[in-house]
Amino acid sequence: MWGWLFVFLSLALLLYIYFLKRELRKLKDALKSLPTRSSFGSRLSLDFREKALLDLVDELNLMVDAFEAKNRQAKKMEENVKLSIAGLSHDLRTPLTSINGYVQLLSAATDAGKRAHYLTIIEQSVSRLIEMTEHFYDLARIETNQKKIALDSISLSNLVEDIFLSFYEQFEEKNIELQFPDSAPERKIIADKLMLTRVIQNIVQNILRYGHSKAFINYKLENNDLVITIKNDIKRDSKMVIEKVFTRFYTEVASRTNTEASGLGLYLSKKLVEKMNGKMTADLRDNWFILKVQLPLSGGKQK
Repeated sequence: MWGWLFVFLSLALLLYIYFLKRELRKLKDALKSLPTRSSFGSRLSLDFREKALLDLVDELNLMVDAFEAKNRQAKKMEENVKLSIAGLSHDLRTPLTSINGYVQLLSAATDAGKRAHYLTIIEQSVSRLIEMTEHFYDLARIETNQKKIALDSISLSNLVEDIFLSFYEQFEEKNIELQFPDSAPERKIIADKLMLTRVIQNIVQNILRYGHSKAFINYKLENNDLVITIKNDIKRDSKMVIEKVFTRFYTEVASRTNTEASGLGLYLSKKLVEKMNGKMTADLRDNWFILKVQLPLSGGKQK
């Protein structure tokens, strides 16, 4: 009897070892082929239901999930880099071509008035190049998490008024009327002053490029946030697609022949606001373009 029991246990042990080794070989082969199929939601599985082995597979599947997430993120960053290079090449080519052309005209011109005119256009193109390269630089630093953030208590209404009024002459030239609220909330917000300044400047530039005749600024308190609403009327023949205003390299001119815009201003602004724990939204109502920026109040609960 004991002999038969020993034989039975030996056979059971051999079968256990056989199935265990078979599953380990299958697991090894699956792991080898994992890099080639990891972007398709691959999961490791077993036919042999052994707890220790199942626990191992569960841990490996967690690693697979993390690997796939990193892989998707890397591919997305690669696509963004390609898109950035293509957009940068297109947007830099136009002002550079303009500068080159006017430099040649300047060299040949003898009339003082024409030379002054050509110099003005060259200066404007150079300024545009500087602005565009700053946008690309900021965007690259944000998307690679290299841009440092220094949160501080800031008066939003004072900063907005200072920046808008610094563009007073440009608004006068464009015949765009500015209207500030009679009063603004005295509560301060938590934000990075340099980032917030860039956001407001980008909004101002957007109004100057696409605004028609009026721009209104308003504030309101909403829970633990301060919301600023900036709206401006746009031309009746505007082709703005509201769903795309926060898309990188989007401009109102579909052919992207608009030399005044790189299509990065609002995209970059939204990224900066989100980095400061805020929200930025856009709407289009009856030829009014409406931007809302929501930022946490100083002393409020941080998100």
